[in-house]
Amino acid sequence: MKVAFLTTRIEKPSSRQRILQYIPYLKKEGFSVALFTIPSGFIERYRFFKTLEGFDLVFLHRKLFSLPDWKVLRKTARKVVFDFDDAVMLKDPSAGGNPESRRRLKRFERTVREADSVICGNSYLKGWAERYRKGVEVIPTPVDTKRYTPKTSYQKAEHITIGWIGSASTLVYMENMLSIWDEIGSRFPGIRLKIVADRFFDCNRIVVVKKHWTYREEIDDLHSFDIGVMPLTDDPWSKGKCAFKLIQYMAVGLPAVASPVGMNREVIKDGFNGLLATTPAEWVEKLTMLIENRKMRETLGRRARETVMERYSLEVNAPRLAELLKKTIRM
Repeated sequence: MKVAFLTTRIEKPSSRQRILQYIPYLKKEGFSVALFTIPSGFIERYRFFKTLEGFDLVFLHRKLFSLPDWKVLRKTARKVVFDFDDAVMLKDPSAGGNPESRRRLKRFERTVREADSVICGNSYLKGWAERYRKGVEVIPTPVDTKRYTPKTSYQKAEHITIGWIGSASTLVYMENMLSIWDEIGSRFPGIRLKIVADRFFDCNRIVVVKKHWTYREEIDDLHSFDIGVMPLTDDPWSKGKCAFKLIQYMAVGLPAVASPVGMNREVIKDGFNGLLATTPAEWVEKLTMLIENRKMRETLGRRARETVMERYSLEVNAPRLAELLKKTIRM
């Protein structure tokens, strides 16, 4: 079973999470796997698409092609699986303007209708895809729980650390919360806000620890947090997010506070394996509860880890992907 994985950039997080980490398991299951970056020029793409005739299946990650490109791909590829983990049918609102895009939506509709199988990262995205076809499969973005080892201690250190990990494109969600971080800093002078990213911001009344993300140090950085946070705005683009940073926090046994938007609602059962907060007052209240209560941090963190092991681990989801690929090849 020969499978070609196609993505726009191999180094981007979604490629790493929804393609690269599956490859060792797929090889053990008898798949012959090749990973390709989609060429940028039409002539280069046309020549590239012709090489796909030798594969049993093409796994297309996120990319929405123009009609001419799509026709060539569909003519050469025996089977196509389309996989997406963001609201790719919309424009990123951080770029400014109206997120609705007739061109993107048309390409999305065509891709979803004509692919042999469709995989998405959450139920909100499934709802979009099922406007155009039935049988869409939800496979969440998983973590390798052998790599994401749990915290060993919840003892209060000299400084409680509230942590966030992510990229510059999503840092705006944290920047929207500046008044909340400063309120927490005023209440608890020893608190720290740690940002693990490629861009940073400052606050007036809370110490901000700025740490550049690296793959090698990612787990140590997560272990340095006492509380993980994932704020989101309640809009169509944000609802498409697949709660990956929330799953990262929970995988290492961190208690987390998150906005009840999109998949965050699916991952967190409020008060059981994490906390949900909507208004600024709720954010301050929930963070205060965790800061002041070590036992709560430990209990929610342990249940969070169990949730990930049961539903969002690579061990659980890799067999699901392998079976879907086999089923599609047999179709």
